[in-house]
Amino acid sequence: MNEKAIKKLRRKFTILALLSFVAVMLFMSITIYITNVVTTSRQVENTLNFLTSDSRIAQDALGGLMTMDEAQPAEDIPEENSGFMDGIFGALRDMFNTNAKSRSEVMYSLRYFTVIYLNDEPIEVLHLNEMDESEAIGIAEYVRAEAGDEKSGKVGNYAYKIKTAGNSSALVLMNIENELANVRRVGNITLTLSIFGSLLALIVVRILSKIAIQPEIRNAENQKKFITNASHELKTPLAVIRANTELEMMMHGEDEWNRSTMNQVDRMTGLIQNLVMIAKADEKANKEDMSQTDISEVVSGTADTFLPVATQSGKNLTKDIPAGITMLAHESHIRQLTSLLIDNAIKYCDDGGTIDVALAQKGKGVKLTVSNHYAEGENVDYSRFFDRFFRQDESHNIDKGGYGIGLSIADSLVRQYKGKIDVSWKDGVISFVCVLKGV
Repeated sequence: MNEKAIKKLRRKFTILALLSFVAVMLFMSITIYITNVVTTSRQVENTLNFLTSDSRIAQDALGGLMTMDEAQPAEDIPEENSGFMDGIFGALRDMFNTNAKSRSEVMYSLRYFTVIYLNDEPIEVLHLNEMDESEAIGIAEYVRAEAGDEKSGKVGNYAYKIKTAGNSSALVLMNIENELANVRRVGNITLTLSIFGSLLALIVVRILSKIAIQPEIRNAENQKKFITNASHELKTPLAVIRANTELEMMMHGEDEWNRSTMNQVDRMTGLIQNLVMIAKADEKANKEDMSQTDISEVVSGTADTFLPVATQSGKNLTKDIPAGITMLAHESHIRQLTSLLIDNAIKYCDDGGTIDVALAQKGKGVKLTVSNHYAEGENVDYSRFFDRFFRQDESHNIDKGGYGIGLSIADSLVRQYKGKIDVSWKDGVISFVCVLKGV
């Protein structure tokens, strides 16, 4: 894995880690907010139940029209334990403190009042603290109008509950402005923490991932240096072997043994050259060294050099290359990319088939297509074509030549220009399409 691939992997890891953290933060924030809303609503509901079921309030509000059984506090009525789940829900209610206890000081900490109605006309206001009677009746009338047929609920900053007995009713109104403010406060805090937590997580993940990939980057650099150094070191013994073999052929004549030795020397020399090409292909393209290049001329000239090779192989090579197509690039990169694709096409083209080289302008970049007849390509795994040392011929028959790294090098060259190379097969023709973007 080269340095560019390692950095790309780092970006993917950073994005995935950040998305995971954001998802967890959102889940926790939403859970906290919903729990707070539900708990607050439950607390308000239970408090209203307490206020309307308290014997003193019920008797005051409805003039004793309710029986003592009706007025008995709800929490004083023994609850039947119907099973394990009731115990769990009871424990949760105790945990979140959603029950209003009649023997607590809750009544004295609440801001509430009760309006008594007889035949839908207000006749008395009880438990006033901070407002006069006319203001309380105005609020009660507004709440009744908004509530409609609902016997309990919330209107504005007030939670209400209506208790009726005959033609009399009591409307209990509790100011829940503090509770609503608390809900908003919790929501704002969780949202703020989620945003700042995500930003902090992004910074931390980027710093840690950068530290984590440094050893891998050093290893990649060392691998490139090793390939380059080993390639240079191997050239000398190969040159000696070639010279000795040529001398032996001159002295004793050519036979199958020294011919085999020369073939293997040529093969090793080609492999070393390809290894050096891999190391160079992984290097980032330097924009300062690029120039406006006539891509049409480079591709056409490169294709012409392969005409004799294609003819000797009994295959045809055609070109569809309009003149005047240019882009900012290294001429050597375009020539190397074209050579790799045409060489691969000639090797794997069917006997008597055609190799077609096409070029087109695409924005500031270019689109290079090399296709050839390949009848056996229908069930081929094209997803691995650009893996290094991968060859579709699993027997690794050397008759066709090659080392399984040409397309990998082509892929590296295309990526230097922020482009993409794709391979497809249709109706007996395989096509390699390279899109190079302007750098």
